[in-house]
Amino acid sequence: MNDKREQESSAYLWAFFTGEGDGAECISLAISKGNDALAWQTLNQGKPLFSSEAGEYGLRDPFLIRAHDGSRFYLIATDLKIANRHGHGFHTAQIDGSRHIEIFVSDDLVHWSKQRHVEVSGEFAGNTWAPKAFWCEEIKQYVVFWASNLYSTDDIQMRSDITYNRMIYVTTEDFLTFSEPKVWVDVDRGQGKGTIDAVIAKEDGVYYRFMKEEETMTIRLDRSADLLATVSGGSYASDKGPLDQWVTLGEKVANGLPNGEGKLFTGGEGPCIFPANPGDLHGYRWYLFIDQPNYHGGPNHYIGFASNDLTVPNSWVSVADKLRLGLPKNADGGKPRHGSIISITETEYERIVEAYG
Repeated sequence: MNDKREQESSAYLWAFFTGEGDGAECISLAISKGNDALAWQTLNQGKPLFSSEAGEYGLRDPFLIRAHDGSRFYLIATDLKIANRHGHGFHTAQIDGSRHIEIFVSDDLVHWSKQRHVEVSGEFAGNTWAPKAFWCEEIKQYVVFWASNLYSTDDIQMRSDITYNRMIYVTTEDFLTFSEPKVWVDVDRGQGKGTIDAVIAKEDGVYYRFMKEEETMTIRLDRSADLLATVSGGSYASDKGPLDQWVTLGEKVANGLPNGEGKLFTGGEGPCIFPANPGDLHGYRWYLFIDQPNYHGGPNHYIGFASNDLTVPNSWVSVADKLRLGLPKNADGGKPRHGSIISITETEYERIVEAYG
């Protein structure tokens, strides 16, 4: 086997879901057309590859991560099904929603373990939304984080209304056993005005966190050398401070840039940050895809941005026109919502195409 083909990243794999409705709250996979982060094709003839057999029987917000030692892959997802959910959909899902995440494991991106339905949130949590994971070299564990409304009672019947989303985390060495949950970000701007959809990138020993402020429905960028530094109070981060604290780099990231649909980008959710492969067709160093649903003035799919400097919030440029033309879509026409993208090697690419078509 050619070691270069096994080791060098030369393509991308995208896990996503497409929204609500029959068959939509499942996970699909798409593969890039070569080393091009803006041109894609859905695998499996456009049919989802993962559907839930536990919890609320819906899979949303899939997140793919390659193990830190390269030995396997983990796919985690939100346990939530909005279609035909009792009550008022997203509202009640934050009061009496799942305290679990869904986990799949693979050694080769083709053969996947059975779904594991794992409780990670505490009994005072009303939801467990958009789980992500990042390997923390300092503690030699994965940090798994998500958004939860927290309540003063564990009795669902006593919860009269939503509170606001905090970011919560646990740690794990193997995605089998998890620590007790801890609050990571707790910024109270009022009822329903919390924080969701955090995602992490790392460069030169510093962590960069993109996440959605529900008050403004926009994406912010903070940085810290300590991944587990906490934020609480009335503001997300100071404007300046020591390296081991979260410091604000920018707010309303990518706002005002073209969204590829003849409008300007005004906000979104589910940010997906990933490094470009060496030799990527477009020559950028980083990509940031942001899901712009119709309730944020968007087309209900990802909008593409690119940059050569992760640390500068206004360095992003729109690549939305190209991504719009190259978006994968399912057989029913659904396009990617909140998901994640990883780099893959030529060997992995060939194995995936052979298996899924």
